Amino acid sequence: MIREISGLGALLLGMSALLLGNGLFGTLTALRMSMEGFDPTLIGIVVSCHSLGFVLGCLYGQQVISRVGAIRCFTAFAALMSVFGLLMPLSVEAYSWIPLRLVFGFCSAMVFMVAESWLAGSVSPENKGRVFSIYMVINKGCFGLGQVLLQTADPAGDRLFILLGILYAVCLVPIALARHEAPKNMDTERLSFRDLYRDSPLGVLGAVATGLANSAIIGLSPVFGLAVGLDVAEVSTFMIIFMSGSLALQIPIGRLSDRFDRRGVLAAVAFSAGIVSIAIALFGDTSLWLLYMFAFAIGGLSAVTYPIALAHASDHSSAQRIVSMMAGLLLAFGIGASISPFLASLAMKQLGPSGLFYYASVIYLVMATFTLYRMSKRAPVPDEDQTAFVPQPQTSQSSPVVTALDPRVQEGEKAVPRG
Repeated sequence: MIREISGLGALLLGMSALLLGNGLFGTLTALRMSMEGFDPTLIGIVVSCHSLGFVLGCLYGQQVISRVGAIRCFTAFAALMSVFGLLMPLSVEAYSWIPLRLVFGFCSAMVFMVAESWLAGSVSPENKGRVFSIYMVINKGCFGLGQVLLQTADPAGDRLFILLGILYAVCLVPIALARHEAPKNMDTERLSFRDLYRDSPLGVLGAVATGLANSAIIGLSPVFGLAVGLDVAEVSTFMIIFMSGSLALQIPIGRLSDRFDRRGVLAAVAFSAGIVSIAIALFGDTSLWLLYMFAFAIGGLSAVTYPIALAHASDHSSAQRIVSMMAGLLLAFGIGASISPFLASLAMKQLGPSGLFYYASVIYLVMATFTLYRMSKRAPVPDEDQTAFVPQPQTSQSSPVVTALDPRVQEGEKAVPRG
């Protein structure tokens, strides 16, 4: 195990630099647009373009990788991310940032596809679960640490964008010098959404709804923070606490979903997330420490809705279809994520900064209601047929290829197909 992890050290080191950059990138660009006085709708469009580009990369990137090669693709697209990071402060305008964010999202998907395929192809089946757990911690931990970097310079200046360019360039070095070759077969199959919905309606709606809510919260919370009077350091702390909640609550809530009907746990989590979102909208500007407490709660609750929906769908998937099912649900999440910042920005324009969390509360409460409805339509899966809950990395920072690392893939014989 130790030897295998050390052999992946170069790849994990490169991914850490990439994830640090991504953690800084999202919050920095949202803050900069808010500081420049962008209309909330324009901010939502720019943020949505990143997720849209990411989805397009996941859909069509395999063709580019097959034609050019994995290492060349990683090198080229990581270099482009570095270049785009340096270009952004040169023209802080919506007409330039919209295409830059769109292409940046596509490049990010390409880099993740290569890196995660490489990781999955280099791990032995018996160590897959441990490596997946390590990657999850790196994914979420580096995203959180990226928020700390926000406090090292003024977001209104150019230095943080220069730091972005450096991080994306640095991620190239250990991977380009690695001794191991990237895997040649990187195909990821997906079920049609009709087949996915037939197998697990709740899995599909849970994935889309999580994308609709979580992407907006992550992308636009910095805008909300500035609007309610937080300074840059306090916005950074808000995002760090948000990610801390995500790390702290996934496993304990996930274990509850293994012991009880997952749908009941998901309904309770979604309902609680809706209530916390309303509380942030109503009281988020009254006390800084109260806001931080809410950030921890919504970070943990929002992070667990997708993994529970995925686990529920896995319970209803056959061994032969579990990989394509997971890839399809991650794409469903991406589709929701690609439109949610724009929809949330419309709510913010009409209702003020609190509109972000009123919007999120509606999504979570609809998810809870639909979950209760599905509980009345289908019997729970027997305990002996349930797959185990597996914590997931930040879903906006993973390609469908990461599903090959999920330890449930090797335990697929436990899943039973159910109509």
